[in-house]
Amino acid sequence: MFIGNDPDFFYETCLVGWGATRISDFDEEMIAECRRAWRDPGMIHGSCSDYRAAASIDLEHDIADIGRMVACPTLVLYGSTGQMAQLFDIPAEWRKRCTNVTEASLPGGHFFVDRFPQPAAEILAGFLDGH
Repeated sequence: MFIGNDPDFFYETCLVGWGATRISDFDEEMIAECRRAWRDPGMIHGSCSDYRAAASIDLEHDIADIGRMVACPTLVLYGSTGQMAQLFDIPAEWRKRCTNVTEASLPGGHFFVDRFPQPAAEILAGFLDGH
């Protein structure tokens, strides 16, 4: 199946599957805007290119930089009830690569920012104001 044949099915399946949520958990206006965006062939191409890079050139870049630490202030904001948070200590993983980590979490999984945009924006604004 090509994503472009039924982008609503593909992306809604991602929202529900990766995020352990229901479509009704998301703001209706936001979902309508997402549907408009993900139906755009250019957006589909960009999304696929991002995942392709993660499995290729991004790995090469990581290897080239593996011994270097990121020195700038880094906000690690993550979904506290998602699969990744269950499998990993996310802040600890980022501390392996960053020297100045501030951590924060919100409930939810992969799409926690989409479910909680206002609290996510407040955390980000507070972090930026402090740096």
